Amino acid sequence: MCKIKKDFLKDKKVGEKYSFIGKIVNINKGDNFYNVDILLPEKFVINIKIEDFAEKIFKERIYFFETIYSLEKEKKFFVSIKNCFIEKIFDLDKIYKFYSYFFPCSLISFNNIGSKIEYFLSLIKNKILFQITSNLYKKNKNKFLITPAAFKMHHVYYGGLGYHTLSMLEMSEVFLKKYSYLNADLIYSGIILHDMAKVSEFNFEEKVYNKEGILLGHLILGVNSIHEEALCLGVQDSEEILLLKHLLISHHGLLEYGSAKKPQISEALLLWFLDDIDSKMNTLGEKLEEIKKGTFTEPLNVLSKKCFYKPDLI
Repeated sequence: MCKIKKDFLKDKKVGEKYSFIGKIVNINKGDNFYNVDILLPEKFVINIKIEDFAEKIFKERIYFFETIYSLEKEKKFFVSIKNCFIEKIFDLDKIYKFYSYFFPCSLISFNNIGSKIEYFLSLIKNKILFQITSNLYKKNKNKFLITPAAFKMHHVYYGGLGYHTLSMLEMSEVFLKKYSYLNADLIYSGIILHDMAKVSEFNFEEKVYNKEGILLGHLILGVNSIHEEALCLGVQDSEEILLLKHLLISHHGLLEYGSAKKPQISEALLLWFLDDIDSKMNTLGEKLEEIKKGTFTEPLNVLSKKCFYKPDLI
């Protein structure tokens, strides 16, 4: 990363408007203004002065800036006349493009992940399960498809939450074909919703767990969202809602891992196994990519602090 390129300002004219998209990398606050350093996709930094800051400005977030090139006391600088998160004005394909400039992201685009998840959603035949899942997906769609699955444990890149969900949906197909007693509608619905409340558990702007996330966690927050949606539809006492709630509160499997209950239906057991497999195998795969064949990984917290060997095979 380098400071502003000299030739970048050559064609800039005082009084003209210029638009930028970039990630805020530094903020200096004055009495009635912010001076912010913006990293552009071209990998150099410009400075923008923000005089109107009704909303809080966040580092490490990508913004759209509309500016005017100004002259004051023989100094030229860009003054923001409009700024907002890119999520507010662009579609998912463009959001993925800009996120990929600045952050590690899922291997496939946010929009592509969403389309694949929506295919599985369309397979749900049970009207109650479909309506609940569809409504909550639509309400949370963009955050759900953009946010990481976690900050430390697994799928920590942007798009990780959606990609983790999609991976579980795809894996579930094998088990549904093998074990005919499993209810596909309940499994698809449970997988799509099992981690969705992480968008409420995390403070997306500051990249920390919020108060509700710390005190309740995404399992309870998820059950609450299902109950609220069920109340709106008048189906809160149905068998479907009871079972779906059980899937969410038990999907960490063991009480010491945060589950409110252990799985007591077959679909809940599979949900736990799929979640556990994908989260651990994803982390293991990333660590194996970092080392040479014939060597061991560092101790992995998600795998009982074991070191794993990378076979020296063709």
